[in-house]
Amino acid sequence: AQAVAELGANFEAPNGRSASRGVPHMASEAEKFDGVLLNIAQQSGSIDGILDAFFGFLQRKTDFFTGAQDEQAAEQMVLKYYKKHWKAGQKRRQEQQERNRVADEERKRKAEEKKQQDEEEYRKRQEEAEKMKNEPRIEEVTEEEADKIKASKAKNAEGEEEKDEEEKEDKEPPPPGNGGSTDKYNWTQTLSTLEVFVPVPPGVKAKQVICDIGGETLKLGIKGEPLILNGKMHSKVKPDDCMWTLIDNKVVQITLEKFDSMKWWNCVMEGDPGIDTKKIVPENSKLSDLDGETRMTVEKMMYDQRQKSLGKPTSDQEKQHDMLEKFKAAHPEMDFSKAKINYGGGGGGGGFNM
Repeated sequence: AQAVAELGANFEAPNGRSASRGVPHMASEAEKFDGVLLNIAQQSGSIDGILDAFFGFLQRKTDFFTGAQDEQAAEQMVLKYYKKHWKAGQKRRQEQQERNRVADEERKRKAEEKKQQDEEEYRKRQEEAEKMKNEPRIEEVTEEEADKIKASKAKNAEGEEEKDEEEKEDKEPPPPGNGGSTDKYNWTQTLSTLEVFVPVPPGVKAKQVICDIGGETLKLGIKGEPLILNGKMHSKVKPDDCMWTLIDNKVVQITLEKFDSMKWWNCVMEGDPGIDTKKIVPENSKLSDLDGETRMTVEKMMYDQRQKSLGKPTSDQEKQHDMLEKFKAAHPEMDFSKAKINYGGGGGGGGFNM
């Protein structure tokens, strides 16, 4: 037994001399051979290869096997250090399992909180939608009473209503994302694409979603429940280029490719609240995505639209006016003071005073 105990203490160093095997107590000491051992592990390719290389080293370069008088004593020495590191490994495994358990519980807790929050948001949205439906109440009156009400309103608001409406329109900012919102969905648009975001009950799976996009129609709902959207859209789309996605199991995002990529939509579904497309300005759209010629056409269209809404001349009318001014400058002998000029070229815009 004494001979076996000495086996682990002496082995041949590469230069043929004996070397002492120290017993590390600090973590840094325990890890000081990791670089060499990792190299062995990488070249061996498996645990079997590592153990075979290690015991082969003991057999070739030490008296671990040749000096042993008792096989059991050598085995006990190997088992001693195996059990030492087995216990440490099991402890580390249990600690990791405990960390994983705590992390799983935390994930489950957060997921449950998120689910409850989503359900609460959906419930509030449904209540608000129901409230919006019930707000406009129609009160029945006789024809005589209706005429009196109309006359009274016309008398009090005449001349002021249009002015207030114009001021209100001018103060209103452009619609967010060039779109709008209803009690069922929110939407945004560019000249070529339209995005519709429809809230659905939290936890819904993609296989439960019903979405049918036609050339002019749109259907959306959840299996077993009434359809959320069902009807004709504002304009035509390209069905083959359209798609839908379920986001976080609570919102269906529908991407629609417009058939006419030079037209703004004022609503998604016919009959739904619309937006004022006159408020859409080129800066809010993705004009940078368009080629030069198309971009110029769109900017001209938007400029003319704004000019008309303000009662001012369109770009064509301005061009004709400039040409006339040049002609007048070239012919000072002609009198245009009593001339009535109809510029045309877009109609609906304002004119110039001679």
